[in-house]
Amino acid sequence: MSKRGDKAENGKKFFWRLHHWVGVYTGILIGVLSLTGAVAVFIPEIDALILKHHYDAVSTTSPTGMPQFSKSIDSLVRRYPDYSSLAISLPDHPGQAVKVDLIIRPAGGDLKRYDFFIDAGSDYIIGQRDHQNSLANYLRQMHVRLYEGYWGRQLVGIGGLALAVVALTGLLIYGNFMKRQAWPNLRKSVNMRIRMADWHKLLGISALAFNLVIALTGAWLGLQPWLMRWLDITTPNPYKAAIVLEPANDRALTVDWQGILNATEKEFPELQPRYITPSTNGSGTVMVRGNIPGSIYERDINTLVLSKTDHTAVFKYDVREQPVGHKFYYVQEALHFGDFGGLMLKALYALLGLTSGFLSLSGFIVFLCRKKKKKANKAAPGKIAFAYSVLILLFLVGIALISLFIGYAEASLVAGIIINVLLAAFVGYALARYLMGSYRRKRRAILARK
Repeated sequence: MSKRGDKAENGKKFFWRLHHWVGVYTGILIGVLSLTGAVAVFIPEIDALILKHHYDAVSTTSPTGMPQFSKSIDSLVRRYPDYSSLAISLPDHPGQAVKVDLIIRPAGGDLKRYDFFIDAGSDYIIGQRDHQNSLANYLRQMHVRLYEGYWGRQLVGIGGLALAVVALTGLLIYGNFMKRQAWPNLRKSVNMRIRMADWHKLLGISALAFNLVIALTGAWLGLQPWLMRWLDITTPNPYKAAIVLEPANDRALTVDWQGILNATEKEFPELQPRYITPSTNGSGTVMVRGNIPGSIYERDINTLVLSKTDHTAVFKYDVREQPVGHKFYYVQEALHFGDFGGLMLKALYALLGLTSGFLSLSGFIVFLCRKKKKKANKAAPGKIAFAYSVLILLFLVGIALISLFIGYAEASLVAGIIINVLLAAFVGYALARYLMGSYRRKRRAILARK
């Protein structure tokens, strides 16, 4: 064989080893992110169903055609004068309630965060819940940070990098091989390793582009705090309104909410308002955030800041008019969650998102089959993979039950203990394997010289 052929063969072996070990050691993480991500894209729809059927949070028709909530907001402000943040979420569809996210930080007490539901037709509070213990919060927190508060988000980012590595190395290993095959080519065999290997290659190549987009955007979103600090990147749109009065006086100002909506339509007619947040820091402003139809950017990033008193525009941020760097920054989350093209696009995202989980499972089964063949292991690969899958589901369901019925803090504590113990075990196992392998190679080299 020529030197060029030897080099190509060595390169292929390197990529195969990289694909193999990255897949083995991060397969569980990729599988969890795949499953939770497939559900996470439907968080708004799932939450809307829960509000409607569990909390009876349904709105009557507004006589003006615009959501009514002024009296209810005034009532909440009087009930919780020490609130630190209040955000009004406007309904996306007729019949949905207005939702108010209220954060309370009492002096010397624990932070409380509630969701209140307002009938947008009668302007009446019809229910409430603890925001932290909601299913919507569980679904997002589990996918975004695995419920681990210290470095869970960074672990998710590492999972994104791992998925990118296994996707690219899979292409380099099997790309030319799959190009010579009829698509789809699945061999008829009773051998589990062959069946899983064929499906692994077929779905890996077919969903390659999608998995790379999800992997790279997920890696950026997960590692964003570190990357922005290391690369000295600042968040686009770092606008801060000037402080013009005392915070207590700011909170006491009466806001004409319908006037705010009318001013928004006048100043930023393309904007579909979704969140309204009055200031509490003394700036005397109201921030309106929302979307522009047909744009593929992070949701609710377009912003209009109005004066609380005369509703004049203080600041406007239209992402379409911003530099390329801003657009690139704000396109990441939209591409990752697919929430810019309606329900059908979300369904496609969920279906394709599950492929990375299947690739983790099928790759693990192929690994176990090869291991069994080499070492005459009697354990059935299918049973081992099934056991791991059940343990993962038990973890996800267990944390969900703790979060919903006991509390977010307790669920986060349990998840943190489990994840950190597993992480330490995986790192220890990998290090032990490396040291043992290194020792055996040196031992064989010494014996060979003798």
